[in-house]
Amino acid sequence: MRPRVRRSLLGLATGALVGLLLVLLRGTYPAQSFELKTLDWRFRTFHDPARADTDVVIVDVDNLSLDDLRPAFGRFPWPRDAWVKVVRYLATGGARVIAFDFTFPDPDFQHPAGDSAFAAEERAAGNVVQTLTFQGFADTAEARRQSAFREDTAALRRLADFGLAARGLPAPAGFQTAVIPYRALLEGARGVGAINFTPDPVDGTARRSPLLWPFRGRAYPTLGLAAAMVADSARFAGGAAWSLDRLRLGRLTVPLDGGSLLLDWRGPYNDARRRSHPQTYRIFPVAQIVHSYDQLAGGETPEVPIATFQGKVVFIGTTGAGLFDARANPFGPNDPGVLIHATLADNLLTGDFLRRATPAANLGAIVLAALLAGFAVSFIASVWWSVAAGLALAAAYLGLAAWLFAGAGVWLDAAAPTLAILLTFTGGMAANYFTEGRHKRQIREMFSKYVAPEYVAQLADDPSKIALGGRRAELTILFSDIRGFTSISEKLEPHQVIEFLNEYLSLMAAIVKQKGGTLDKFIGDAVMAFWGEPVHHPDHADRAADCALAMQETTAQLARRWVAEGKPDIHIGVGINTAEVVVGNIGSVEHKLDYTVIGDGVNLASRLESANKEFKTGIIISEFTLAKLGDRFDVRALGDVKVKGKERPVAIFELLGRRTAAAPAGVVAAEVGT
Repeated sequence: MRPRVRRSLLGLATGALVGLLLVLLRGTYPAQSFELKTLDWRFRTFHDPARADTDVVIVDVDNLSLDDLRPAFGRFPWPRDAWVKVVRYLATGGARVIAFDFTFPDPDFQHPAGDSAFAAEERAAGNVVQTLTFQGFADTAEARRQSAFREDTAALRRLADFGLAARGLPAPAGFQTAVIPYRALLEGARGVGAINFTPDPVDGTARRSPLLWPFRGRAYPTLGLAAAMVADSARFAGGAAWSLDRLRLGRLTVPLDGGSLLLDWRGPYNDARRRSHPQTYRIFPVAQIVHSYDQLAGGETPEVPIATFQGKVVFIGTTGAGLFDARANPFGPNDPGVLIHATLADNLLTGDFLRRATPAANLGAIVLAALLAGFAVSFIASVWWSVAAGLALAAAYLGLAAWLFAGAGVWLDAAAPTLAILLTFTGGMAANYFTEGRHKRQIREMFSKYVAPEYVAQLADDPSKIALGGRRAELTILFSDIRGFTSISEKLEPHQVIEFLNEYLSLMAAIVKQKGGTLDKFIGDAVMAFWGEPVHHPDHADRAADCALAMQETTAQLARRWVAEGKPDIHIGVGINTAEVVVGNIGSVEHKLDYTVIGDGVNLASRLESANKEFKTGIIISEFTLAKLGDRFDVRALGDVKVKGKERPVAIFELLGRRTAAAPAGVVAAEVGT
């Protein structure tokens, strides 16, 4: 058998084995969790708040409103008079739907008139959707008896009017009772919707939602669906037919995944980092609505124009401290649950749904990706070309999955097929293990004379780092030197200068390594170091700042001892900058290589170190480093400096120290003398 044919068959066999293994493991927790993380990444990368339905808005019981309305209504929960104003203002403004995301289970016995007024206002509006929560207990005779004892049978009869007769819906999942609005409120509601939270069982994140909840022979919509049904009753009029992969409601057919709707998220609740569309859905603090009602009633111009709510589907939710349960979604762990209902209503009203690829398509993608990778690796002799080809094929598949998600609204599995490609390429390269081992020994012999042992091990594991061309990476670079060292050295004997520098530089080098940095070089009395490569640290700016402060503190201690011994006093200046630079081995393979960084960002760090003389400071950082710093440091603005190669000046700051727990956040503002 020819070597090429033998390699091809071996590659295909490797791919088939890897594909079969991943198909068998597809239902396990790690595999599902990995795939869900890729789905979350797609949401975060491709979500577009501009696609959100502008007719869906949120009225928020936030902390500001709680404080603002406390003199009028006291502590939350407020008397029902407050909600009379809210409902009347929204209804008068022409809102299509007013949906509450919290339940009013009991009358307000201290303010019965407010209860009646709220129920009357609800009936007058004719478009209010209230909530219910299903509860399940251990299904025993005693539990059922206790549940029946507490029930309001008249209210439950009224509740049944809101239920649907859905064909195909499975039997109830152990719900014995439901928390519903008090009877007068339930009587006047246009609809009710369930607000039970249904997180993904794999990791507790909200990615899908049931649309119907079976309870005592009827099917009740979730809150988002109930709001959509009131907003567009003609579309949803008619029967309902449910199956695991679709739900037909009137004229609308909704694709389902395992019986639930996949939420096509438009974005997080609020993202202050975005200049446009910081809020996925427009949010109004409830205090603004109450004030607008009072202003309009008093003949004044309302804070929020009443026409704002014309044709809107309004969800009233809570984000005030202690009032809402944080719900994890693809964008983070702490968004309020009202965002789930708003997103669901948006999907239903716009008919914009996310569909999951069929099981056959997902299984086929795994097997095909593994076989294609096995066939490709058999034609590539070089290990590094194999790595490049494997990564390129994996990237191409990820690109396909991303394109289907962003362009067609289809969730095609990304994790398992990508892993199949990478594992198949890895298996195909395993035959080169022993020759690669010899190559690693050669690298160790070549570099052990002038590269630290831990870095030699990294080079042996990843020889691509030997390439003279290097690569671009965002790093934080630090320069430091001793102020006035030339004049100090002139006062000492040569051997004293060497002893002086050796002790100082040894301490500085130890601090750099302790803080996870890479010690680049000593330039006389100067120290150059950087963070982020070859060991990646996401917090490289924080580590560099910690290092600078530690260097300053250690130098001060060293200076006090030297002065006591009759030696010169010393002070240091430090400059720090964060930038994308070229990092790699620079030099000659035959003679000497230095693992270092080059670029304008390095030059700026060196200039900032020198600028300490002008500003009479100890540590100066750039605006780029400040943007990457955590909240553990205090800084002082120094102004701007013009940097060669940059169109605009660069803002610089003095690093003052580590922030104490009681210190205020933000930049410490101060005038800088010249």
